[in-house]
Amino acid sequence: MKISLPRLARPDRVLVFAPEWIALAAIVAIDAVWAECIGVHFDIALNDFVLPASIVAIAVFLRVARQEQGALAAEFLAVTLSMAIVFTVLSYLSLASSSVLADDRLEALDRAIGFDWLVGFRLMTAHPWIEWTLDMLYRSLNFQALYACILLGLMRREARMRELFWLLLVAALLTDLGALLFPSFGPFKMFGLESRGGFLPDMERLIAGRDWDFVLANLTGVVNFPSFHTVMALTYAYAFRDTDIIGRVIAAANGVMLLAVPFVGGHYLIDVIAGVAVFAIALGLVKLRGQRMGARLPARWGSFVPAGVPTMASPRREGTPMLAYTSQHRAAGETKHPPQPGA
Repeated sequence: MKISLPRLARPDRVLVFAPEWIALAAIVAIDAVWAECIGVHFDIALNDFVLPASIVAIAVFLRVARQEQGALAAEFLAVTLSMAIVFTVLSYLSLASSSVLADDRLEALDRAIGFDWLVGFRLMTAHPWIEWTLDMLYRSLNFQALYACILLGLMRREARMRELFWLLLVAALLTDLGALLFPSFGPFKMFGLESRGGFLPDMERLIAGRDWDFVLANLTGVVNFPSFHTVMALTYAYAFRDTDIIGRVIAAANGVMLLAVPFVGGHYLIDVIAGVAVFAIALGLVKLRGQRMGARLPARWGSFVPAGVPTMASPRREGTPMLAYTSQHRAAGETKHPPQPGA
């Protein structure tokens, strides 16, 4: 009796996002050296790695079992979670190494362009349904990140997933640089609304240079300028392009969400404007990198290039299978050649 075994994936495809994992490993090394140099300590528990490691294990299992769609979604989710941890640590180190607070300058820029933060905040809180809606939209980015992993994985949009990763990575580096050069507490501290800023205690400890012991699982967002929430809203709207109604709904929701960033997230308007600029710069850099790589990479490496960038491969829409010849082609107007004599 003949027993057929399932085909296994080639070893070099067990982890598709190898360049992304290598980039994160490099940032981890920077985090470790930087934290040691300035004296910031993070309490790390084994449980902090259980979820990402479990998702990686699931991805490897699915890839070995040739379930490529599920494997892509699972591995990219693990990459996304790991990136969030790595860059949150980097943001703490950036703020701890910063110097003079920039709140006065940022608030002055708001007023120079005619924006009164308190007026907008009071308008929002005077209408509870508006405040609730904006709060829900503001918190939706975590679900958008999860949905992006699942949807793009099921669509096998590997290049789009890579583009999303590098966009977020470059933007996170730029926003952490902003925290280093222009540290600020934001309007919640400026206008005596500390109870709304759950992130303020950690920011105050980092700025004051005291009690630099943090629990990794309890880290929060400490970057005020530029607004990384703005960057994420634009990035996910961009990532869901070409997905028909899904993309339009997310683009509309994130457009409205930008109204929530100053008042729900505790940002100055100039933070939001800077976040838009960071997204534009990150997108330009990723596209430029992709063009340079695409000009030299062989066709079989095309998936390492961000979506929309030509490579040496023949043009073919990502994720669209090659269709076999069927009678439907003839029905659409294609004629079948008659058999030749002697055939």
